[in-house]
Amino acid sequence: MLFMPFGTQQELQQQILATTFDRCCLNDPLPQSEKEFTARGKEAKNRLLLVAQEIARLVMAILAEYHALQKALPQLKSNAQVAQDVRAQLEWLLPKRFVADTPYERLQHVPRYLKAISLRIEKLRANPARDAQCMAQLQPLLQAWQKLRQAQQGKPDPRILDPRIEELAWLLQELRVSLFAQELKTPVIVSVKRLEKMLAGLKGL
Repeated sequence: MLFMPFGTQQELQQQILATTFDRCCLNDPLPQSEKEFTARGKEAKNRLLLVAQEIARLVMAILAEYHALQKALPQLKSNAQVAQDVRAQLEWLLPKRFVADTPYERLQHVPRYLKAISLRIEKLRANPARDAQCMAQLQPLLQAWQKLRQAQQGKPDPRILDPRIEELAWLLQELRVSLFAQELKTPVIVSVKRLEKMLAGLKGL
């Protein structure tokens, strides 16, 4: 039921299975011989159920946070700028095939990012000026990232993206936590100045 905004039950099962096999069978280094291939298959067989259950629990946590967030979104009707920013963030974090297409090491952090959005909405009514101040710091970085992403997509093979651009995208999510929901904390040190420095190194891509 919670997955309905993203697809059917069958699609959810397929994505969980795809992610499970990816984590169990396709981790680096890949097998280079028949012996290594057989050993990888045997090892994976013993882990498939546990890994699938782990992924299913994570997806449930994400969907629970998303469902809770939907109840808070109507509060943004009076603030079009924040509503637009939150919608864009959700579209990026949770595309239709987010379970299969988001790297697992990134997917683990999505519940925290969704919780940070909920906390931001809670704080907005009490202190809209602070939210606007934080958004003013974030907006130039978002715009610069979007330009880099568009430039990469315009290259002959847009599937080959510079990994630093993807890393920047996820660091922007951590910066959002740092700005709007500091109490949730971040696993890495992140700041506007650090990301500005990173962007400076990416110019000219």
